[in-house]
Formats: sequence, C-alpha cells, structure tokens
Amino acid sequence: MAKLNKIPWSQWIPGRSWRIVMAVDAADEVPPHLPRNGVVLVGSSKVPKWLVFDCPCRSGHRVMLNLDSARFPHWRLTSQKKLTVAPSIDWNSNDRLCHYFIRAGRIVWADHKERRR
Repeated sequence: MAKLNKIPWSQWIPGRSWRIVMAVDAADEVPPHLPRNGVVLVGSSKVPKWLVFDCPCRSGHRVMLNLDSARFPHWRLTSQKKLTVAPSIDWNSNDRLCHYFIRAGRIVWADHKERRR
C-alpha cells in the first residue's frame, strides 16, 4: 500500500514566498494538489533528484526540474532556505511561453524582447 503524503497545514497559508513544502522519495509520491508557491523536493537534501511545482503563471501546468547533474538538462538548487534555482526555467509550448527565475523565494519573470527578433 502506498503511503499517503500530507503537506502540513501551515504550508497552505497564502502570501508566502516560494518554498519547499515537503520531500518525497519518488516522483510518483508528489501530491496532486500543492499549496500556492509550494515546491516538492524529490530525493533528499544531500541527494536531490527533482524539484516539482505548479508553474507561477497559474495556467495549470506542472513543472519538473531535473536536479541530477549527470543528466541533461539539469538545474541546481543553490538555496533551500530562501528557494533559489539556477539557471532560469523556460517552459515553451504551442500556446504558452513561461520564462522566469526563482531567486530568494521570489519569481522574476524574464524579458522576452531579445527572443522576438
């Protein structure tokens, strides 16, 4: 029987910066509903595998960032306390373009003027 992962009630309080709300062992243990600005770490602090969250554009797509440096592409979790991820996150689909940075728990949207040329 799969264990049920519950996010502590305190993580559901709105108005908080982007933060890791829980850690799980495998990606299939990530809950279907996450608090606003909530991120799930798959793996451990010492051996992180994935970072999973709902895109800040709020259109409903889920983002999974690979944190394993042996695989490409990969991202680095440079701070867990004040969530910082490098490099930028660039979601590109037929109908949506989301390009942003997560720096010190805040979303910084990228400027797309250079991409339109």
